[in-house]
Amino acid sequence: MSAPYGPRPRTPLPDVSVLFPWRAWTRHPWFRSWTTWVFVALIAVPPLATTLPTSGSDDILLPSIVFAFYFAAAWFLVLWKVVAPGGVTGPVLALVAGIALVVEAPVAMALERALAADTDTLLAGIVTVAVPEELAKLLPVAALALVHRRAWHTLSPRDFLFLGATCGLVFGAVEAVKYANDYMVIDDARSGLTLAWRLLTGPIVHACWAGLSAYFLGLASRYRDAGPWLALAGLGIGLPALLHGLNNRVAGEYGVAWAAVEGLSALLFLGYARIGLVAAVPPRVTTGVPWAVGHPPAPVAAPWPAGHPSAPVADPARPAPAPWPPPLRPGTPPPAAPSGRVPDLPTTRLPVVGRP
Repeated sequence: MSAPYGPRPRTPLPDVSVLFPWRAWTRHPWFRSWTTWVFVALIAVPPLATTLPTSGSDDILLPSIVFAFYFAAAWFLVLWKVVAPGGVTGPVLALVAGIALVVEAPVAMALERALAADTDTLLAGIVTVAVPEELAKLLPVAALALVHRRAWHTLSPRDFLFLGATCGLVFGAVEAVKYANDYMVIDDARSGLTLAWRLLTGPIVHACWAGLSAYFLGLASRYRDAGPWLALAGLGIGLPALLHGLNNRVAGEYGVAWAAVEGLSALLFLGYARIGLVAAVPPRVTTGVPWAVGHPPAPVAAPWPAGHPSAPVADPARPAPAPWPPPLRPGTPPPAAPSGRVPDLPTTRLPVVGRP
């Protein structure tokens, strides 16, 4: 019995260029995008890291370096999506990351040795460990902001936050490698989990603290007076250092408190990254106070003073515009104040397209 609608036509197989459009892929912009190849590397690197040569059963230097920076790169993509910095360019980002990789760890270790690092008490851990590390992570951003203060004046505090978070990722990855090779002994499952935490979430937690510091540094860069500058810079170091010290105090022993401190750090970072959006100050703004996004713009100074040769001259052929509102005639009472009730707007039924 044949089909009620006649025989079904035979459909040929699609062309090879449809099944495997290699030529279209290679010509498409996504093929040359750096995010494409980072995504591919994030999938291909872990199997490759397991084949790296080691000198002994306890030598995990090369694998730990690969895995630490592997997770740091993955977190970098997340931060790029979450923060979405508008004023950060590729060269600036590469310069900050390069300086962070070279100077952060030596500066932090030198400060900790000078202060005789001690974590027996919360106060000692904050002063001798947390503060030096937060200062070391902030150093690349602060130094470049000082050297290039004319160009960096256009960056918003959110851009500073992203650059600081990048420095924190680098520091966290280097610290994870150092702990994995110098201090940790993998002799049971718990120590293995601690190593996994160091490599996986250590970089992003340091990024959150460093981002907070850099955000307040970006706010402080908007003020020329010493008082507000020092207050904001001190808050930018004090708040992350407090969270850092609390984290070191409860890490590994009090799981709930440990999770609470790191969760609070993440929430504060996201709050400043997504809601505390303060725009960069335009170059000709008359007020020195930054305004939030969405706030009416501050008054901008005139491009030239009155009487300047470049100032526009009124055309005598064109009459001057009438003042608005028009002046009241003598004896006319002023208009009544509005009652506060919005008048009802006339409702108009619009015709539906295609309906008579």
